[in-house]
Amino acid sequence: MKNVKVIEKDGQLYFYRLTLNQRIQHIVMFISFTLLAATGLPLKFHHTWWGEKLYPFVGGISFAPLIHRTAAIIITAVFIYHMFYVIVCAWKYYLKPLKDEGSLNLKTFIKTLGTLPMVPNLTDIKELIAALKYFFFITSERPALVAHGLKEKFGYLAVFWGIPVIGISGYFLWGETFFTKFFSGNVLNFAYIAHSDEAFLASIVIFIWHLYNVHLTPAVFPMGKSWLNGFMGEREIMQYHYVQYVKAMEDAGLKHRIRDLYVTDDFKGGMFKRIFMKAYMLLMIAAVMVATVVISKVIYESVFVFGYQIVSTEPHAEKMPLIEPNFIEEILLENNEEKTFYHGYRFVQEKEIKDHYHRIELGIGPDNTSHCIKCHGDLPHGKSVHVRAFLNMHNLYFACQTCHVRPKKPGEQLYYYWYKRSTGNIVFNPEINNHQIDSLGIKLTPCETCDSKPDRKEIEAERKLIKQIMKEINDKKIGLEEKKKIVEKIHANISKHPVYCNECHNRKKPFLRLAEVGYPEHRITMVANDQITKMINEYKEFHTPSFLQPGSY
Repeated sequence: MKNVKVIEKDGQLYFYRLTLNQRIQHIVMFISFTLLAATGLPLKFHHTWWGEKLYPFVGGISFAPLIHRTAAIIITAVFIYHMFYVIVCAWKYYLKPLKDEGSLNLKTFIKTLGTLPMVPNLTDIKELIAALKYFFFITSERPALVAHGLKEKFGYLAVFWGIPVIGISGYFLWGETFFTKFFSGNVLNFAYIAHSDEAFLASIVIFIWHLYNVHLTPAVFPMGKSWLNGFMGEREIMQYHYVQYVKAMEDAGLKHRIRDLYVTDDFKGGMFKRIFMKAYMLLMIAAVMVATVVISKVIYESVFVFGYQIVSTEPHAEKMPLIEPNFIEEILLENNEEKTFYHGYRFVQEKEIKDHYHRIELGIGPDNTSHCIKCHGDLPHGKSVHVRAFLNMHNLYFACQTCHVRPKKPGEQLYYYWYKRSTGNIVFNPEINNHQIDSLGIKLTPCETCDSKPDRKEIEAERKLIKQIMKEINDKKIGLEEKKKIVEKIHANISKHPVYCNECHNRKKPFLRLAEVGYPEHRITMVANDQITKMINEYKEFHTPSFLQPGSY
C-alpha cells in the first residue's frame, strides 16, 4: 500500500496500516501457529515439569496430534495463499504500471522487485546502524524508521524460511511410512531435528520478540490494534515508522500538523543518571548474552547430547570407545595373567535421560538382579555396528536370557516372568496397557529351569542356584581353570544363535508370546509390524542416541 489513509477521531489521528485481506491472513496464521506451538512444545519438552502438565490441557496423546496436524494444514494453506497474494500485489502495484507505460523489461523488472516493501536494501543497513547507536546510548537521536524497516522484514522473511523448513520436515514425520519408500531413513532423523529446533526458534521469535515489539512496548501497551482494525495511532507510527508518518501527513494535506521526532532525554541530567543508563545498557547486553547461551544450550543438547548421531555400517578402524564420564564405565573381568574373559559396559549411577528415542522416554537405571550384566554390562552390544543401539534399547526391558536362551528341544517353549529392575521383585501380570515398558521399570526373563508357568517358589529356587554359582566365580580361592568351567556352566543354556529381529517382529508365528506376558492386543499388533525388520534389513545408516552405542567412534 503506497498511499496511507489518514483519519481523525476524537482529536486523534489514525493511519491505515493493514488491509482487511492482510488482517484475515494474519489472524488465521496467528491462531494456527499458536495451536502448533501449544501442542508441539510440550512434546519437545515432555521431560520438564511444565511440559508434562501442559500436554493434557491441549488434548494429550489422543487429540493433540490431530489438533497439531489440522493447524499445520491451515498454516500451509495460508502460506500458499500469501505467496499468490504477493505475486498479484507485485504485478498490480509495481509491474503493471511499467507495462502500461511500455517500460517493462528485464532490467526494470529486477530493479522494481528490489523496491518491493519487504525486500532488504541499503536503507535497512543505515537503519540498523542508527538503531544500534541509539539503543547503546551512543547518541540521543532517535532513528527515523521507514514504513517497512529492518524489524518488519526480519519477521516477515523469517516466515518464508521457517514455514517451509518446519512444514516440509513436519510432513515427512507425519507420512514417515510413505516417504521412507523413496528416501533413506536418515531423512526422518534430519526432519525431526529441523522440525523441532526450528519450531522452537520460531516460538521464541514470535512469543518474545514479536509480541513485545507490537504489543508490550510503551508506545502501544497493552496492545497494538492495527491487526484488528488496520489502524495505527499517531504516537505508534511516529516511533516505528516516522518516515511513513511524514509522507502520509503530507499526502493528506496535514503538513502543518507534522510533529517532530522527539529527542530522548536519556543523556540529560546528572552524573547519577548517566551512570544508571550505562549500567542499564550493560545489564541488557548481559541479558541478551544469557538468553543466547540458554537457547543455544537447548538446541545443542537436543541435537548432539540427547539427539542423534550417524552410525555407518561401512568398515572402519578399531578405536577405543568414547564413554561419558560418571555415566557408564568400561568393565573388564581380568585374571592374573592379564587375559580378559569379557568386555562390556555398566551404568555406574542411575540417571534419567531427558529426551527420547523415536519419541519414547527411556527410563534408565541399574539392574541389580541379572547375573549377566555383572560381566557383560548393561550395554552389552557393541560389535554389531548396524543394530547395536536397537539391541541395547531392548536391554533396558529384556534380560539377556530373553533373546539368548532358546527351548532345548523343538516344540518346547520357555516360560517368562517380569521383575523390577531396581529391586528384583517378581512381577506377575503387570499392567502394561499403553505404558512404555521402560517407564514401568521392569524386565522380562525366562525361567530356565521351569517346565510350566513359573510360580514364585520355582523362580526363587532358580535364583538361589544362580547366586551360588556367581558366589563361586567371585571366590578368590578358586583357580582360573575352575572358574572357566563355572563360566561354561553359566552359559550352558545360551544358544549359539540369538533370537533374531524377525522372529519376534512378525505377524505369523512370533517367538515371544506377548499375550502370555501381559501385552494387550493392540500393542501386539504394533510389535508384530514387519516394518521394523524391513528397516533393519534395508537401511545402511541409522541416527541413534550415542549413549546406546558403546564402542562408537
